[in-house]
Amino acid sequence: MYGLRIKNEEETSSQVPLKSVGVDVTIKGFVANVQSTLTYENQKEAAVETVFVFPIDDQSAVYQFEADIDGRHIVAECQDKEQARETYRDALSTGYTAMLLSESDTSGDVFECKLGNLPPHGAATLTFSYVIELSTDSEGIVTFTLPTVLNPRYTPPDFEMPPPSDDAIHYTDVQYQMQFATKVQGQHLIKSIVPKMDIMKVDLAEDKKSANITLNDAGKLKFDHDLSLTLEYEDVFQPTIILEKGQDDKEGFLKSDVVMIDFLPDLRSVPELTEAEFVFVIDCSGSMSGDRIAKAKETVLLLLKSLPVGCFFNVVAFGSSFKWWFKNSKKYEEKSLKEALKLQKSLKANLGGTAILKTLESLYEQPLHTTTCRQVFLLTDGNVSNTNKVITLAKKNADNTRIFTFGIGEGASTSLVRNVAKVTHGLATFVTDKEKLQNKVMTVLKYAMQQPVVNLNLEWNLPPGCTAINIPQQVPDVFKGHKVMAYALINGVENVEEDGQCSIVLKGDMGKENSIHYTLNFDLLSVVKSDESFPVHRLAAKTQIKEFETSGDDSKRGEITLLSMSANVVSRYTPFVGVDKDKKELVDGSRLQRRDSFDRVMYGCSLELAGFMGSCGIDDLQLCSLDSSSNQFYSSNKKANYRRRGFSFSLGSMVPDKLRNLFSRKSKRKSVSKDPSETSRRADSMDNMDECMDEADDCVAFNSKELIGNSRVSQDDRKLHPSSIEHDGTSGVMTLIDLQKFDGSWVLDRELAKAVHLSEDFLKSKLPDNLDTSVWATALGVACLQKKFGSEKTLWELIEKKALAWMSSQNLEGKTISELVTLARDVLSTPP
Repeated sequence: MYGLRIKNEEETSSQVPLKSVGVDVTIKGFVANVQSTLTYENQKEAAVETVFVFPIDDQSAVYQFEADIDGRHIVAECQDKEQARETYRDALSTGYTAMLLSESDTSGDVFECKLGNLPPHGAATLTFSYVIELSTDSEGIVTFTLPTVLNPRYTPPDFEMPPPSDDAIHYTDVQYQMQFATKVQGQHLIKSIVPKMDIMKVDLAEDKKSANITLNDAGKLKFDHDLSLTLEYEDVFQPTIILEKGQDDKEGFLKSDVVMIDFLPDLRSVPELTEAEFVFVIDCSGSMSGDRIAKAKETVLLLLKSLPVGCFFNVVAFGSSFKWWFKNSKKYEEKSLKEALKLQKSLKANLGGTAILKTLESLYEQPLHTTTCRQVFLLTDGNVSNTNKVITLAKKNADNTRIFTFGIGEGASTSLVRNVAKVTHGLATFVTDKEKLQNKVMTVLKYAMQQPVVNLNLEWNLPPGCTAINIPQQVPDVFKGHKVMAYALINGVENVEEDGQCSIVLKGDMGKENSIHYTLNFDLLSVVKSDESFPVHRLAAKTQIKEFETSGDDSKRGEITLLSMSANVVSRYTPFVGVDKDKKELVDGSRLQRRDSFDRVMYGCSLELAGFMGSCGIDDLQLCSLDSSSNQFYSSNKKANYRRRGFSFSLGSMVPDKLRNLFSRKSKRKSVSKDPSETSRRADSMDNMDECMDEADDCVAFNSKELIGNSRVSQDDRKLHPSSIEHDGTSGVMTLIDLQKFDGSWVLDRELAKAVHLSEDFLKSKLPDNLDTSVWATALGVACLQKKFGSEKTLWELIEKKALAWMSSQNLEGKTISELVTLARDVLSTPP
C-alpha cells in the first residue's frame, strides 16, 4: 500500500487479512450513495483481529454495516458508544466473531472498522454504506470526492489523546486490491463529466442521462490523491424537490415523510460591505513547503492587492507558533500595503507544526475595527487532533468573526474545514494540489465583501392539514450564486389528494434596513419520489446531528443518540456493532493473535519511512506502529521514548540498534519538553541525525524523502524558491497586479512598460492630450488585463473593479472610461 511501509520478514502476503477494497458509487442529482466492501481472509492457525482506519467526508451519513462470514449474514445496529464497545469486547472475550464501525472521538472525518475473532482459515466480507450531499460551486460545477488520503494529525503538546492499543500493529508493504465504479443516474441531463485522475474512464450514454466511471488500471492507483470527479448538468440551477415517503413498518424518524429541497435564491439585491476588516490566517507549517507555500504566497499578494480602499486588514502566519504582521489590524492605505508586501515576500513554510487552536485564540484577542463581522480567511493543509476544540472556539466567536476556510492539498480534514466555516457562517473550499488556489480564493473574497444575511428563516406554505419542521432548525447561510439545500419533516401528505400547490419563502435581514424575500412555488404531488434506501432521511438526520454536535451544547448528546439510533446513522456517540451469535462452535478467543496479525491499514497515510530506513541501512523494523489519531509510533516493548514537535517515537528492544541509537537521547529521557524554545532548536543529542536535518523547524530529512509537519515533500520541491514557480501561465498577470498601487491606479514607468511588452517611450507618445499619466497608465493596465489575460478574469476581477473606481474619480479630459480603455487596447495591439 502507499504510505507507511515497514518490512517484516516474518509476515508474508498470505498472512495479511485485508485482501481487497471495492467501492461502488451511485450519483443521483446532488446526492451520492457510496458502498464500500472490505474482503478479509485469515490463513493463520489462530483467530485474528483486524482494524481498518479510513477517511470519510465529515458530512457523510453512514447508515449500513453488514458482514458475510463463512456463509452467515450479520447486520449491525446503531448503539450507544459505551454499550457498543462493551458488546464488542464481550463478544471477543467469549469467542464470538464481532465487528465495530465507529467515528473517531476527536474528528468526524476518520472512521475505524474492527473485525474481531476472524476464525482460522476463515473469510469475511464487510460492507458499509453512506450517502452524502454533493457540493455545487457558483459556476454550477458539481463535485464528488472519495477520500483516500489520511494524513497524520498534528497533536499539540498539551492535548490529551486517547491511549493507543497495547497490542503491536504490523504494517506491511503488501498492497490490497482496489476496485472503484461510479454510476450517474437521475433527474438531470449531463453536459460533461471530468475525472481528476488519468486512470478514470468515463462512458457517457447517448441520451446523456446516465454515465459509468471506472478505473482503467486499478493497479496504478496510489493512495496519495483522493478519487474525485466533477459533473456539469444542463439545468443545474433549476430547483429540485424530492419527497421521500416514510414506511409504516419503521419506527421513529424513518416512519415520517421527509422533503429535500435545493434552490438558487435571487440575491442580486445584497449590497457590499460599507466597512470591513479582513484577516488572513496562513499555514506556514513544514507540510506547506514547495509548491503549496508558493501558491499561498501568491494568493496573499492577490488578496492584498484586491482589498477595498479604507478597509482594515492583518495577516498572521502560523505553525507550531504564530507571527502577526501587525500588532493590530491597520487601515488599508499606501504605507500599510507597502509594509505588508514586504512581509509577503518573506513567507516561508518554516513554522513547524499546525497549532490552529492557539492561533485562533490569539485572533479573538485582537480588537475589532468595524461594527460588522470580521472576515477571516484560513488557508491550511493541516490536520489536527483537537478538531472539536477548534470548532467549539470558532462557534463561540461567530457573532463577531466569520471564517472562510480553505483545505489545501490531498487529505485536508473535512471535519475541520467544513465545520469551522459552517459554525461561523462562512464558506468551506477544498483545493487539490493540481488546482489553482488563487482562483478559488478570489472567488470567495467576493462573497466575503457581501453584506452578511442574518436571521434567516424558511417558511412553508402547505395545503390544509400539512405541517413542516425545518431540518436543520437553523437555515443554512446564503451567498450570491450559491444554492441553498434544506430538509423538512412533512406531516399530513397522505391527506392531500387534488391540490398540492404550496410554496416556501426564504427571509433574511441585511443590516438594519434591508432584507431579502424569496418565494419558490411547487406542487407537492408532482415532486420527485426517492428510493427505498432512505437517502433523504439519512441526510436529513445527519444534518440535524451535525447541527447538534457543533452547537457546543453537551446536553444535546441524548438527542443525538436518539436521532442516530432512530435513523440508523452513525454519530460521534453511536457506532455500529454486530455479533455473529449463530455460529454453533465458538472461536477460541484465548488464541486470538492480536500482536502477530493485527493489520491496521490506512488509505494513503502520506508518511513514508522506506527512504529513511534505506538511508540508515535498516532492512527491517519489527513491531513498530503508528497510531493514526495521535501521530505516535509505538512498539510492543516501550523502553525508550523520544518525542519531537508533535510526533512521538517509542522504540523497544526489538527495534534495530541503528534506529534506536538514532532517535534515542543520550539520557533516554521519557518526558516531553515544555520549553517553547525547544521547537526552534535542534535536539542536542541528535548528533547522528544533524547531517540530514533541514533548518526548517519540524523538518526531518530521510534520504530523498522528508517528514515535514504532516506531509511528504521531495528535496527537489524544497529547493524551489517560491517566486520561481509559475502557476499555469499566471506569472504575467501577477506581475501586472503586483505593480498596481493600493488605490487601484498604475504608474507609467519602465516596469509597467515591461509588463505590457512595450517601451516606456512608445506608451508615453500615445498619451492623450492633457490626460494625467497615471490615468493613462491605469487605462493601459485595465486594457492589458482584459486583452491578454481574459482566461484569468477570476484573478483580476476585483483588481479591475478598484482601477475603474479610481478612474471614475479622476479628470478624464472629456473622455469616458470605456473610451480610454478602448484606446489603450488599440495601443497594446499596435506594434511600436
